[in-house]
Amino acid sequence: MKKNATPCIKYFVTAVIMLLSFHLQAQKTLETVSKQTTDKIMAIVKPLRDAADKLFRDDATGTYKAYQSDVEALNKMKPGAEKSKATSQVMEKYAAFFKNVWSNMKVDEKAYQAQIRAAFPAAMAEKITFQQYLNFSYNSSSNSNPAPPPAPAPSPENKCIDVCSIAAGEITGDGKLIASGAGSYGNCYLKVNSWGAVVGGNSLYGSLKNNISIPGTLPADSRKLRVRKSFDLKQEAVAFALGFGFSETRVSTYQSNEYIFVMAPVLFAANKTVTKSISEEYVIEKADVSRSIIKGSANTMVYLLAGSWCYSDCTNIRWSICEEK
Repeated sequence: MKKNATPCIKYFVTAVIMLLSFHLQAQKTLETVSKQTTDKIMAIVKPLRDAADKLFRDDATGTYKAYQSDVEALNKMKPGAEKSKATSQVMEKYAAFFKNVWSNMKVDEKAYQAQIRAAFPAAMAEKITFQQYLNFSYNSSSNSNPAPPPAPAPSPENKCIDVCSIAAGEITGDGKLIASGAGSYGNCYLKVNSWGAVVGGNSLYGSLKNNISIPGTLPADSRKLRVRKSFDLKQEAVAFALGFGFSETRVSTYQSNEYIFVMAPVLFAANKTVTKSISEEYVIEKADVSRSIIKGSANTMVYLLAGSWCYSDCTNIRWSICEEK
């Protein structure tokens, strides 16, 4: 029995190692901020947090309390143009107050920036952009596949589908966010948004699928599928440091990965906005048709008072899938 069991054990171990390897390879293309990283950063800036909190407690002008009230009111708004405008107004209103607080703290910013970068993997650390008061943002954009060869001349027997006319969407994630109207989709758009509905983590996920079945919508044969897809993308992330603030949002497709995050570890706020157009064309096997998809996510993490928010908005989607030999 032992002789027979040994090969089975070796096979099982090999299979587990292969699965882990595939998982790690996938993770390399979808960078994110781990809890271990945020814990490191919170430990790094704790002396600054303590110093800032003392100054806030000693504020006799009532400015910090007014700021807290304004951020709480801001948090009740859903992410969008109106909230972006209100956020800008809050940041302008309290800019002088926080500039004075930071000046009194006499922070060695370069030393702290180096420590914060060191908390991230090297590939991510080099893309971090610092803003005021050790707040920072990160932006990553990638396209994983080369352009395919030119399409052959159209043939009557090859069917071409306008995906927008049949696409199916789905929103999942935090129940309180969904109940408050977070996330939306239609045949030609997808929006995922998140805000600090509760202290802690708040996450929302959305997808827009092509809804093509094979066999069914198209026959199961050896022909391939040429996918053409384009859309306008706007991503915005804001984090307020009312304790600690972090927000991230991502949009990914078969070819592309667009990811931003912001973090406000000490005081005031971090923000990042990206607007661009995405265009991709590729050829896949019919068996892989479900991989032609648009996915989005929006996540926030807040401690003490909630104040972070973010969204990814995919609009003007043009999406076709055509058979070819």
